[in-house]
Amino acid sequence: MKKTILAILTAAVTVASSQAQIMVAAWDFQTTTTGGTAVVAAPAIPKVYTANFGAGSLYFDGTNGSSNWFVPGTGSTNTELNGFGGTSINNTASDGTLLSSVTTSPAALAVVGGAGGGTAANGTSAVFAFSMTGKSDLSISLTAQRTATGFTTQLWEYSADGGNNWFNIGSFAGGTTAGTIRTSFADTGILSFAAFSGLDGTADARVRVTFTGATSNTGNNRLDNIQFNAVPEPSSSMLMVLGAGALVGIRSLRRKQS
Repeated sequence: MKKTILAILTAAVTVASSQAQIMVAAWDFQTTTTGGTAVVAAPAIPKVYTANFGAGSLYFDGTNGSSNWFVPGTGSTNTELNGFGGTSINNTASDGTLLSSVTTSPAALAVVGGAGGGTAANGTSAVFAFSMTGKSDLSISLTAQRTATGFTTQLWEYSADGGNNWFNIGSFAGGTTAGTIRTSFADTGILSFAAFSGLDGTADARVRVTFTGATSNTGNNRLDNIQFNAVPEPSSSMLMVLGAGALVGIRSLRRKQS
């Protein structure tokens, strides 16, 4: 009996430990074989990006709580979006999925200061929309680099009610230390937020990032290999194993007591 209980509990632990993070959505701004949107240079640059892996969309078009970022009809003067060279940093997801490692431009999305000496795009926001149904503990990671006159702050927030109310996740700031938006992808490394529970199980989950601090019309932040990962809810198989283990344990205990 002890061996049986031990075997069942071991199986339960094995199943439970398999509940590691999985990819919810990821944007490398290049891979299209999975239906994702690729970045191109202005003025043809898209304002909506379907996730290159997983499921979700990234909006710059004024919908879903985002700002309507300016892109000129021709050329790139005062554009607020553009495509530049990327990085292979953070291109491996938690479930082993490989994002693109190509760095040749256009390979990363650039958010740009725009008109008025870079002031036009200050305070503008992009919004990620995705589903957390059956998932919990969302974590976010990405790579980013800034030019000397690019955005100095990225404020990240989440909404669990379709964008009616927003709550703080955290901020990335321009600087020279790890964990800040630095002047090279290689120097920056991976920017990340620890897992949080505010979007657990939310069907219409949204994350908003607001950019401030640009001081020229070409100052920018380049974004690449953005990953949203989460923990799946316990599977029915795990619950069955745990339930069976509990029943065997209770029966064994009752026999001993009798």
